[in-house]
Amino acid sequence: MHTLRIMSFNIRGAHHQQDGLNIWEQRALLNIETIRSCDPDLIGFQELQLENLNMYQHHLTEYESLLGLRAADSEPYEYVAIFWKPARLTLLKAGSFWLSEMPQTFAKGWDAACIRVANWAHFRVVESEKELLHYNTHLDHVSERARRGGVQLILQRLTSMPESRLPIVVTGDFNCSPNSFVYRLFQEHGFVDTYLAAGKSDNLNAPTFHDFGCSLVSKEEGKGWEQRIDWILLRDKQELLQVRLSEIVRDAKPPLYPSDHYPVISEILLE
Repeated sequence: MHTLRIMSFNIRGAHHQQDGLNIWEQRALLNIETIRSCDPDLIGFQELQLENLNMYQHHLTEYESLLGLRAADSEPYEYVAIFWKPARLTLLKAGSFWLSEMPQTFAKGWDAACIRVANWAHFRVVESEKELLHYNTHLDHVSERARRGGVQLILQRLTSMPESRLPIVVTGDFNCSPNSFVYRLFQEHGFVDTYLAAGKSDNLNAPTFHDFGCSLVSKEEGKGWEQRIDWILLRDKQELLQVRLSEIVRDAKPPLYPSDHYPVISEILLE
């Protein structure tokens, strides 16, 4: 038996000078400390920009990375990057596409506010020779139509891949709640939410977006769970994997936070 630790983390890009105390220069080491404490083997990052990448390449030398296509037309650019430990995973194949009606063209899709991308990688687990497919994405924060179109495109691409028979992990900031059409669409295509599969539940303590400790949703309104917008999803038709645990990682040193999102970490048991 072997385990894989998988993380999804919207890290808040480095070029947001309006973040006050929580600008990247002041929270970068706390961000890295949080990643190290979780010790993931595989990471799906959202909002990674070049200054974030420089820090990670300096401090997280045990990882290799795949940036994929960029989601901005000028510096500092932005990527839904995949990082992995080559000691645990061997990269076999990879690809990337824009979430739009023309996925090979740099363009916004379905009235999205921003350019959006999906990045994928096909890995072999070093110890067991088992293989898996990882998709990482960041859906639009404004347009519901763009979120639906993006997920439908991802699922269409998955279905057409010969690797679709493999266990598939999807990480991302989906910018919608577990009560959304997007979430149900993943369920209809056989994906399970590792957070719920590990025995957790959606409640007032479940949000992953917190806006540096100042959540935009009032818990008094009973809607805190609706900000659980960062998920790790799993589809395993061969039943080779088992969800061992899943946590929303709330590491912080208020008023300093690693990001405006909490990362999610899931541990998967490989038979």
